[in-house]
Amino acid sequence: MKTAISKLIQMGLSEYETKAYTALLKESPSTAYEIAKNSGIPTSKVYEVIKRLESRQMVQVIHGERSRMFIPQPIDEFVENFRVTMEENIDVLKRELKDLKGGIDLGYTWHIREYDALIRKAGRMLDAAEKTILLSIWQAEVDALRKSIIDAESRGVKVAMVHYGATNLKIKQLYRHPVEETIYAQRGARGIALVTDSREALIARVGVEKTDAIWSMNEGFVIMAEDYVRHDIYVMKIISRFDPLLKEKFGLRYEKLMDIHTD
Repeated sequence: MKTAISKLIQMGLSEYETKAYTALLKESPSTAYEIAKNSGIPTSKVYEVIKRLESRQMVQVIHGERSRMFIPQPIDEFVENFRVTMEENIDVLKRELKDLKGGIDLGYTWHIREYDALIRKAGRMLDAAEKTILLSIWQAEVDALRKSIIDAESRGVKVAMVHYGATNLKIKQLYRHPVEETIYAQRGARGIALVTDSREALIARVGVEKTDAIWSMNEGFVIMAEDYVRHDIYVMKIISRFDPLLKEKFGLRYEKLMDIHTD
């Protein structure tokens, strides 16, 4: 229930509105006094809260034998109405604001420090890609972005992906990185590098307790991220063809290759 309340607040409801609505979902019809009692809302505030919910069409009044009582809008109907309203608002924003994009400075960097926000940004980039996707990724993030990756390739976008470890994801140009355990032991974190259409890039470090990511359309940043993934792919191609020789020269886990301070 805490998660549901948090999500309702993110959708624009106040804390009291959320508590009143969920209280009615649990027990209805209810009087204003009962709503206040069941939700913890002060009785001095409950009528104001109910009025706001009525204006949102989330609550409807019915007349009981002695007093006014209230029933909630069914949750499925509420969610669907909210979805439709949001889609309509987004369409209007796209139409009204599309001509203002020319004034945006593309040289800035956008910092992301929440994992869910990172996944949303990466998903948006994948969904908007038109020509090419370069991606370096681990399984946990594949699980979160699987549909967007598959959909991109199915609509004709060229996808080249480096994956750390085994995966059951079916992508035509997928290169498995063979030393994921060593990489994770060194960094103590997973990483993501994503470049779409050679136009925007996202670089992230995902630790156990902390996420650090940077997104940008800065040309230098995009080139750097693109080269990073490209060179990883070059190495994966070499390893797939010369693995026995490389292990003989550099060790079973390529220890000597990864030691950049000794040749």
